[in-house]
Amino acid sequence: MEQEIETIYRLVYDIVHDLDASPEFAVRQTERAFDQQWGKYATGHALLSDEWFKENVDRILSQEEIQIRPEWFRGRWVLDAGCGNGRWSYGFAKLGANVTLVDTSETAIETAKSMIESFRVEKEFYVSSLENLGDLIHRKYDLVFCWGVLHHCRSFNKTLNILAGLVDEKGLLYLYLYGRESLSYDDDIKLFRKRLYYNTLPTDEAKHSFLLKEANKDASKLHNLHDLYAPLINRRLEYSYVKTFLEDRGFDVTRTIDSTELFLRAMRTGSVELEKWSLPKKEPPYWFYRYR
Repeated sequence: MEQEIETIYRLVYDIVHDLDASPEFAVRQTERAFDQQWGKYATGHALLSDEWFKENVDRILSQEEIQIRPEWFRGRWVLDAGCGNGRWSYGFAKLGANVTLVDTSETAIETAKSMIESFRVEKEFYVSSLENLGDLIHRKYDLVFCWGVLHHCRSFNKTLNILAGLVDEKGLLYLYLYGRESLSYDDDIKLFRKRLYYNTLPTDEAKHSFLLKEANKDASKLHNLHDLYAPLINRRLEYSYVKTFLEDRGFDVTRTIDSTELFLRAMRTGSVELEKWSLPKKEPPYWFYRYR
Protein backbone atom coordinates (compact mmCIF):
# COMPACT_ATOMS: atom_id res chain seq x y z
CA MET A 1 0.00 0.00 0.00
CA GLU A 2 2.79 2.44 0.92
CA GLN A 3 4.48 1.90 -2.46
CA GLU A 4 1.17 2.44 -4.26
CA ILE A 5 0.65 5.74 -2.45
CA GLU A 6 4.17 6.86 -3.37
CA THR A 7 3.47 5.98 -7.01
CA ILE A 8 0.33 8.12 -6.94
CA TYR A 9 2.28 11.08 -5.51
CA ARG A 10 4.86 10.78 -8.27
CA LEU A 11 2.18 10.55 -10.93
CA VAL A 12 0.42 13.67 -9.64
CA TYR A 13 3.76 15.49 -9.40
CA ASP A 14 4.62 14.66 -13.02
CA ILE A 15 1.20 15.81 -14.23
CA VAL A 16 1.38 19.11 -12.33
CA HIS A 17 4.93 19.85 -13.49
CA ASP A 18 4.58 18.92 -17.16
CA LEU A 19 6.69 21.35 -19.20
CA ASP A 20 4.00 21.78 -21.85
CA ALA A 21 0.76 22.16 -19.89
CA SER A 22 -0.04 21.90 -16.20
CA PRO A 23 -3.68 21.03 -15.42
CA GLU A 24 -6.21 23.82 -14.85
CA PHE A 25 -6.66 23.14 -11.12
CA ALA A 26 -2.92 23.59 -10.51
CA VAL A 27 -2.83 26.78 -12.60
CA ARG A 28 -5.75 28.37 -10.73
CA GLN A 29 -4.31 27.38 -7.35
CA THR A 30 -0.86 28.75 -8.25
CA GLU A 31 -2.30 32.08 -9.42
CA ARG A 32 -4.34 32.39 -6.20
CA ALA A 33 -1.25 31.58 -4.15
CA PHE A 34 0.73 34.43 -5.66
CA ASP A 35 -2.12 36.90 -5.34
CA GLN A 36 -2.22 36.03 -1.64
CA GLN A 37 1.55 36.21 -1.38
CA TRP A 38 1.73 39.75 -2.71
CA GLY A 39 -1.15 40.77 -0.47
CA LYS A 40 -0.42 39.02 2.82
CA TYR A 41 3.33 38.28 2.64
CA ALA A 42 4.68 41.27 0.72
CA THR A 43 7.52 42.06 3.12
CA GLY A 44 10.67 40.20 4.06
CA HIS A 45 14.13 39.33 2.80
CA ALA A 46 15.15 40.63 -0.64
CA LEU A 47 12.02 42.75 -1.04
CA LEU A 48 11.65 46.52 -1.07
CA SER A 49 10.81 46.46 2.65
CA ASP A 50 14.39 45.24 3.12
CA GLU A 51 16.43 48.46 3.25
CA TRP A 52 19.72 46.79 2.30
CA PHE A 53 18.16 45.17 -0.76
CA LYS A 54 16.39 48.37 -1.77
CA GLU A 55 19.64 50.31 -1.57
CA ASN A 56 21.61 47.72 -3.55
CA VAL A 57 19.12 46.29 -6.07
CA ASP A 58 20.48 48.32 -9.03
CA ARG A 59 24.02 47.12 -8.30
CA ILE A 60 22.79 43.54 -7.85
CA LEU A 61 21.10 43.62 -11.25
CA SER A 62 23.97 45.20 -13.14
CA GLN A 63 27.07 43.72 -11.52
CA GLU A 64 25.96 40.34 -10.17
CA GLU A 65 22.90 39.04 -12.00
CA ILE A 66 22.97 40.37 -15.58
CA GLN A 67 26.64 41.49 -15.62
CA ILE A 68 26.08 44.42 -17.97
CA ARG A 69 27.56 47.85 -17.27
CA PRO A 70 25.07 50.20 -15.54
CA GLU A 71 25.33 52.84 -18.31
CA TRP A 72 23.78 50.41 -20.79
CA PHE A 73 20.40 50.43 -19.04
CA ARG A 74 19.70 54.16 -19.31
CA GLY A 75 16.88 54.79 -21.76
CA ARG A 76 16.48 51.09 -22.63
CA TRP A 77 13.14 49.29 -22.48
CA VAL A 78 12.89 46.42 -19.99
CA LEU A 79 10.03 43.92 -19.74
CA ASP A 80 9.73 42.73 -16.14
CA ALA A 81 7.82 39.51 -16.82
CA GLY A 82 6.15 38.45 -13.58
CA CYS A 83 7.10 41.62 -11.73
CA GLY A 84 5.53 40.86 -8.35
CA ASN A 85 5.45 44.05 -6.29
CA GLY A 86 8.11 45.72 -8.43
CA ARG A 87 11.31 44.99 -6.53
CA TRP A 88 13.37 44.42 -9.69
CA SER A 89 11.68 47.16 -11.70
CA TYR A 90 12.64 49.49 -8.87
CA GLY A 91 16.27 48.59 -9.59
CA PHE A 92 15.88 49.03 -13.34
CA ALA A 93 14.27 52.43 -12.79
CA LYS A 94 17.22 53.42 -10.56
CA LEU A 95 19.45 52.50 -13.49
CA GLY A 96 17.39 54.80 -15.75
CA ALA A 97 15.57 52.13 -17.76
CA ASN A 98 11.98 52.38 -18.98
CA VAL A 99 9.91 49.50 -17.65
CA THR A 100 6.92 47.42 -18.68
CA LEU A 101 5.61 45.50 -15.68
CA VAL A 102 3.41 42.40 -16.12
CA ASP A 103 1.92 40.16 -13.45
CA THR A 104 -1.17 37.99 -13.02
CA SER A 105 -1.82 39.58 -9.62
CA GLU A 106 -3.67 42.89 -9.63
CA THR A 107 -2.59 43.30 -6.01
CA ALA A 108 1.06 43.05 -7.03
CA ILE A 109 0.66 45.51 -9.92
CA GLU A 110 -1.01 48.12 -7.71
CA THR A 111 1.83 47.87 -5.20
CA ALA A 112 4.44 48.05 -7.97
CA LYS A 113 2.91 51.28 -9.27
CA SER A 114 3.40 52.95 -5.90
CA MET A 115 6.92 51.58 -5.52
CA ILE A 116 8.31 53.14 -8.70
CA GLU A 117 6.08 56.19 -9.18
CA SER A 118 8.84 58.61 -8.12
CA PHE A 119 11.24 57.62 -10.92
CA ARG A 120 11.31 59.79 -14.04
CA VAL A 121 11.28 56.94 -16.51
CA GLU A 122 8.49 55.63 -18.72
CA LYS A 123 6.33 52.99 -17.02
CA GLU A 124 3.64 50.59 -18.22
CA PHE A 125 1.57 48.19 -16.12
CA TYR A 126 -0.41 45.14 -17.23
CA VAL A 127 -2.37 42.51 -15.31
CA SER A 128 -1.85 39.43 -17.46
CA SER A 129 -0.45 35.93 -17.59
CA LEU A 130 2.79 35.60 -19.52
CA GLU A 131 1.09 33.25 -21.99
CA ASN A 132 -1.55 35.78 -23.01
CA LEU A 133 0.19 39.14 -23.39
CA GLY A 134 -2.24 40.65 -25.88
CA ASP A 135 -0.77 43.50 -27.94
CA LEU A 136 2.53 43.25 -26.05
CA ILE A 137 3.30 40.17 -28.12
CA HIS A 138 4.17 42.50 -31.03
CA ARG A 139 6.74 44.50 -29.04
CA LYS A 140 10.50 44.12 -28.87
CA TYR A 141 12.54 44.84 -25.76
CA ASP A 142 16.20 45.56 -25.06
CA LEU A 143 15.91 43.28 -22.04
CA VAL A 144 13.30 40.66 -21.19
CA PHE A 145 13.75 39.87 -17.51
CA CYS A 146 11.99 36.98 -15.78
CA TRP A 147 13.16 36.22 -12.25
CA GLY A 148 11.69 33.23 -10.45
CA VAL A 149 8.47 33.07 -12.49
CA LEU A 150 8.74 30.74 -15.50
CA HIS A 151 8.90 27.60 -13.38
CA HIS A 152 5.42 28.49 -12.04
CA CYS A 153 3.71 29.06 -15.42
CA ARG A 154 1.06 26.81 -16.97
CA SER A 155 3.39 25.89 -19.83
CA PHE A 156 7.12 26.40 -19.36
CA ASN A 157 7.90 25.74 -23.02
CA LYS A 158 5.21 28.00 -24.47
CA THR A 159 5.98 30.87 -22.11
CA LEU A 160 9.73 30.74 -22.64
CA ASN A 161 9.18 30.68 -26.39
CA ILE A 162 7.00 33.81 -26.12
CA LEU A 163 9.53 35.66 -23.97
CA ALA A 164 12.40 34.75 -26.31
CA GLY A 165 10.39 36.19 -29.20
CA LEU A 166 10.08 39.56 -27.43
CA VAL A 167 13.84 40.13 -27.34
CA ASP A 168 15.16 42.71 -29.79
CA GLU A 169 17.82 41.55 -32.26
CA LYS A 170 20.40 43.47 -30.22
CA GLY A 171 18.80 42.64 -26.89
CA LEU A 172 19.05 40.01 -24.20
CA LEU A 173 16.98 37.69 -22.06
CA TYR A 174 17.64 37.09 -18.38
CA LEU A 175 16.15 34.23 -16.35
CA TYR A 176 16.33 32.93 -12.83
CA LEU A 177 14.96 29.39 -12.59
CA TYR A 178 14.92 26.68 -9.97
CA GLY A 179 17.65 24.22 -10.89
CA ARG A 180 17.31 20.45 -10.69
CA GLU A 181 20.84 20.30 -9.27
CA SER A 182 19.58 22.01 -6.10
CA LEU A 183 17.15 19.24 -5.24
CA SER A 184 16.96 15.65 -6.38
CA TYR A 185 13.77 14.35 -7.94
CA ASP A 186 13.14 12.13 -4.91
CA ASP A 187 13.56 15.03 -2.48
CA ASP A 188 11.35 17.17 -4.69
CA ILE A 189 8.61 14.55 -4.39
CA LYS A 190 8.91 14.75 -0.59
CA LEU A 191 8.59 18.54 -0.79
CA PHE A 192 5.59 18.17 -3.11
CA ARG A 193 3.86 15.97 -0.54
CA LYS A 194 4.38 18.70 2.06
CA ARG A 195 3.06 21.26 -0.45
CA LEU A 196 -0.09 19.21 -0.95
CA TYR A 197 -0.52 18.96 2.82
CA TYR A 198 -0.19 22.74 3.17
CA ASN A 199 -2.86 23.28 0.54
CA THR A 200 -5.30 20.96 2.31
CA LEU A 201 -5.16 22.91 5.57
CA PRO A 202 -8.69 24.15 6.26
CA THR A 203 -8.12 27.84 7.04
CA ASP A 204 -5.75 30.71 6.26
CA GLU A 205 -4.91 30.80 9.96
CA ALA A 206 -3.81 27.16 9.87
CA LYS A 207 -1.65 27.82 6.82
CA HIS A 208 -0.11 30.87 8.46
CA SER A 209 0.69 28.84 11.57
CA PHE A 210 2.33 26.18 9.38
CA LEU A 211 4.55 28.78 7.70
CA LEU A 212 5.40 30.46 10.99
CA LYS A 213 6.49 27.13 12.45
CA GLU A 214 8.65 26.42 9.38
CA ALA A 215 10.19 29.89 9.78
CA ASN A 216 10.95 29.34 13.47
CA LYS A 217 8.68 32.35 14.09
CA ASP A 218 10.88 34.64 11.95
CA ALA A 219 8.32 36.71 10.01
CA SER A 220 10.97 37.94 7.56
CA LYS A 221 11.10 34.41 6.09
CA LEU A 222 7.37 34.00 5.47
CA HIS A 223 7.35 35.40 1.94
CA ASN A 224 9.94 32.92 0.69
CA LEU A 225 8.40 30.01 2.57
CA HIS A 226 4.99 30.81 1.11
CA ASP A 227 6.65 30.69 -2.32
CA LEU A 228 8.04 27.26 -1.43
CA TYR A 229 4.83 25.67 -0.14
CA ALA A 230 1.81 27.49 -1.60
CA PRO A 231 2.10 27.29 -5.44
CA LEU A 232 1.46 23.76 -6.68
CA ILE A 233 3.44 24.39 -9.87
CA ASN A 234 7.09 24.55 -8.77
CA ARG A 235 9.27 23.06 -11.50
CA ARG A 236 12.99 22.42 -11.36
CA LEU A 237 14.88 22.64 -14.63
CA GLU A 238 17.97 21.02 -16.08
CA TYR A 239 20.48 23.58 -17.37
CA SER A 240 21.14 21.51 -20.50
CA TYR A 241 17.44 21.57 -21.40
CA VAL A 242 17.06 25.34 -21.09
CA LYS A 243 20.39 26.01 -22.82
CA THR A 244 19.45 23.88 -25.84
CA PHE A 245 15.97 25.42 -25.96
CA LEU A 246 17.42 28.94 -26.20
CA GLU A 247 20.28 28.03 -28.54
CA ASP A 248 17.71 26.61 -30.96
CA ARG A 249 16.11 30.07 -30.97
CA GLY A 250 19.30 31.97 -31.74
CA PHE A 251 20.77 32.76 -28.32
CA ASP A 252 24.14 32.28 -26.67
CA VAL A 253 23.62 31.32 -23.02
CA THR A 254 25.80 32.14 -20.01
CA ARG A 255 25.39 31.13 -16.37
CA THR A 256 26.21 34.46 -14.73
CA ILE A 257 26.24 33.12 -11.16
CA ASP A 258 27.82 29.83 -10.17
CA SER A 259 25.00 28.08 -8.37
CA THR A 260 22.91 24.92 -8.48
CA GLU A 261 20.02 27.25 -9.33
CA LEU A 262 19.93 28.72 -12.86
CA PHE A 263 20.96 32.34 -13.35
CA LEU A 264 20.99 32.67 -17.14
CA ARG A 265 21.86 35.52 -19.49
CA ALA A 266 20.96 34.84 -23.12
CA MET A 267 22.25 37.15 -25.85
CA ARG A 268 21.34 37.02 -29.50
CA THR A 269 24.05 35.01 -31.26
CA GLY A 270 26.71 37.30 -32.69
CA SER A 271 25.65 40.34 -30.67
CA VAL A 272 29.05 42.05 -30.65
CA GLU A 273 27.57 45.32 -29.41
CA LEU A 274 26.25 43.72 -26.23
CA GLU A 275 29.53 41.93 -25.59
CA LYS A 276 31.18 45.36 -25.32
CA TRP A 277 28.95 46.18 -22.37
CA SER A 278 29.58 42.91 -20.52
CA LEU A 279 31.11 42.83 -17.05
CA PRO A 280 33.34 40.03 -15.75
CA LYS A 281 31.70 37.31 -13.67
CA LYS A 282 31.55 38.23 -10.01
CA GLU A 283 33.14 35.83 -7.56
CA PRO A 284 31.34 34.72 -4.40
CA PRO A 285 30.01 35.80 -1.98
CA TYR A 286 26.86 36.64 -3.94
CA TRP A 287 24.15 39.01 -2.76
CA PHE A 288 21.76 36.25 -1.68
CA TYR A 289 24.33 34.72 0.68
CA ARG A 290 23.22 37.47 3.06
CA TYR A 291 19.94 35.63 3.62
CA ARG A 292 21.26 32.16 4.34
